[in-house]
Amino acid sequence: MKPSNPADSDKLHTPFPLQRYFYARVIPAIVLFMAVLSIILWFAFNHVTRSIYFEEALQRADLIVDSLEDVAPKAWTNLQSGTATDAQMTQLREIFAEEIERQKLIKLKVYDLRGTVIYSFNPTQIGTLETGEPFRQAIVTGYPTLVEKADPSGTVIYEIYTPYLGSDGQMQVVFELYETVGYLNSLLYKTAVPAIAVPIILQIVLILILGVLVGKAQNDINNRTKKIGQLTDRLKTFVSDSAMSAALNAHHNEDIPSQNITCTLFHSDVRDFTSYADANTPERVVYFLNDLMSIQVGIVTEFGGDVDKMIGDALLVRFQGENAEQRAVAAAQKILDQVKCTSMARGLGIGIFTGPVISGAIGPTERRDFTVIGDSVNMSARLCAHAHVGEIVVDTDTCSASHMDGFGDVEAIQVKGKMDSLNIQRWHI
Repeated sequence: MKPSNPADSDKLHTPFPLQRYFYARVIPAIVLFMAVLSIILWFAFNHVTRSIYFEEALQRADLIVDSLEDVAPKAWTNLQSGTATDAQMTQLREIFAEEIERQKLIKLKVYDLRGTVIYSFNPTQIGTLETGEPFRQAIVTGYPTLVEKADPSGTVIYEIYTPYLGSDGQMQVVFELYETVGYLNSLLYKTAVPAIAVPIILQIVLILILGVLVGKAQNDINNRTKKIGQLTDRLKTFVSDSAMSAALNAHHNEDIPSQNITCTLFHSDVRDFTSYADANTPERVVYFLNDLMSIQVGIVTEFGGDVDKMIGDALLVRFQGENAEQRAVAAAQKILDQVKCTSMARGLGIGIFTGPVISGAIGPTERRDFTVIGDSVNMSARLCAHAHVGEIVVDTDTCSASHMDGFGDVEAIQVKGKMDSLNIQRWHI
């Protein structure tokens, strides 16, 4: 059986860090999602807003042409053909000025399809040629294009190249409308900000609610883990390390396999305990046993032994692994020395035997005992029965493997349940 894994025990005492994972993983994921969503929404609304803005620009161009055709149709026609007179140009400037004021534009230009300026707020620009990419794109696509520039005063403005299509669907001229950035930005903010802010606010509210719930859940997990840890610590005082390890490593209630192992078995028993129990009160008897068991358990644990069970005044311990025989004998010697030094009311006899055993869970699933069974267990008990007060009785094979000094000569004894005699050696305090 595998030894108890400290990591398994630590897990029982360590609560699941739900709150830490929430703040370290969930909230960053939500914030990242909010950021990505906000960016996507911003670009989407920016695209939609520009589309709306461009549609308005087309409508503005239509309104300007409608005014020109209503007030000065001849002058407008001549302007497009390049034959407008000075008087007609003056009339056109007045109409353009009214439209600039009515539509809250800064200024405007008009181009023919070759890119020649046929009207400008600055008369010196009339006749110049526009070859920029935004203008060419507007000519090719028949859809407005926008350029952000800073005028000489440092004010950032938008230049919108807006094609005008006649009633026949043919492009006639291109208007360049100058406008401050505030209008488009205001339109963008009015549409995008509320649409982005609402889900962000909802996400924040969700985070706050989840934070409260996670905090309460973490407190509940901490309390439950604390209680489980306390219960586990108490259970450890009732069962062996092997039993605890088997329970921790089992994935299901019945998943505790049995094993054939070889170990050194330490069996101790109080000599003449019955007379002591008859002559003393139950409280004094329990006090005596607790003192005696405390000495034994402390020492066998120090030497790497695993207390299998306590049976009244008897103790069964298993030693496994490297130098098991030596550790078992050394522990027994130290126990007898300690019992003598403390002048206990009764002494101990100890039997030690090395052999094969079956280690596993014995009994129904509702109530089981994890222990070792087999002839070797019985042999350790038989050797203990042959030990006098302050004496260790071991089989010769165990004595030889322990490499410990101070044992007496080999002697043959008859043990219960065996036809043949058993060779043993004794050590006395």
